[in-house]
Amino acid sequence: MIHLLLIYYIAAIILSAAISIYSIRKLLFITRKRKLYDIPDDIRKIHGAEIPTLGGIGIFIGYVIVAAFFWPRAHYFMPFILASTVILFFTGIYDDIMNMRPSKKLVAQLIASFITIYFADIRIESLGGLFGTGAWIPYWPGLILTTLGCTFFINVFNFIDGIDGLAGVLASLYLGILGCVFARTGHQAIAGISFALVGATLGLLYYNISPAKIYMGDTGSMFLGFTIFIFSVLLLNGYNETPYFSVYFHSPQNALIFIVAMLFLPIFDAIRVFILRASRGTSPLKADRTHLHYYLLDAGFTHTQSVLVIVGTNLLIIILAYLLQEWNPYLNLFSITMLASLVLLIIYVLRQKNLAKQKGAL
Repeated sequence: MIHLLLIYYIAAIILSAAISIYSIRKLLFITRKRKLYDIPDDIRKIHGAEIPTLGGIGIFIGYVIVAAFFWPRAHYFMPFILASTVILFFTGIYDDIMNMRPSKKLVAQLIASFITIYFADIRIESLGGLFGTGAWIPYWPGLILTTLGCTFFINVFNFIDGIDGLAGVLASLYLGILGCVFARTGHQAIAGISFALVGATLGLLYYNISPAKIYMGDTGSMFLGFTIFIFSVLLLNGYNETPYFSVYFHSPQNALIFIVAMLFLPIFDAIRVFILRASRGTSPLKADRTHLHYYLLDAGFTHTQSVLVIVGTNLLIIILAYLLQEWNPYLNLFSITMLASLVLLIIYVLRQKNLAKQKGAL
């Protein structure tokens, strides 16, 4: 049975990747024909050519077609997740083509998040007693917390889609980890859906690794961020519902910290950038080059090298959090925060040296 499921999961990855690659190949033809490009602005959009941004359509097509085979065996909540995904998908298409107002996009994100969290009742039920929350979070505070958290992470994931391949590699990493944990804890259908999205994202990476021929755009980044967050909440709540989780996580607190560690680096970077922009008196949503991946580029790293540094750091944080399960949870959180801060400090110093060198050369 285990070997058969493994074949299903591998087939899901391969099939969704193939469909995604085929779809994106056709998209490249259409977008070039219709001149649907992402125009460089020399601030955040620093590529040297006009590159299409609708690669998320290919991810969506590959994902939905293959995931549909697992939905009948999944829980009742999958139709609500699909409904939210569709809202974010079409919102992303509109934004990539027409540049939607941030306020309108935020409303669409809140609505999409609320639909799944309220109607499917996928909300953060407990933080394991951390931060004085008690054993269980009451219904309405939990619903509000989860809706705001989901909307926040949708934007966080959108922010990291700034250099070739980064968002796709991180999405594949997160969904691959979630899929493996779900598979090993008896949630085969959700695992299959996770792997279908991994394959579809890998299909985009075939064209998105530097030098990128197409970007996922908001079309892909928003529904990817949404799915990663919702599946992370399912994993967190699963500790209290499935005894198999105790084999991997020694307590609900450990399960929470593992999820935080998995998603920590983009969240850490987004909060840091928000604080930095606020201290300068600018809008937290105003585009600039203060994100970690831009620091790496300014330090002289290539797109590929920057992706490897960020993904490698993310993996180290995940491994550290998992290995330190026996530690005090607050000490565990402090350790991963210090690791991320140390990496940031090193990159910042390298960036300053490289910028000074370039200025001296002028």
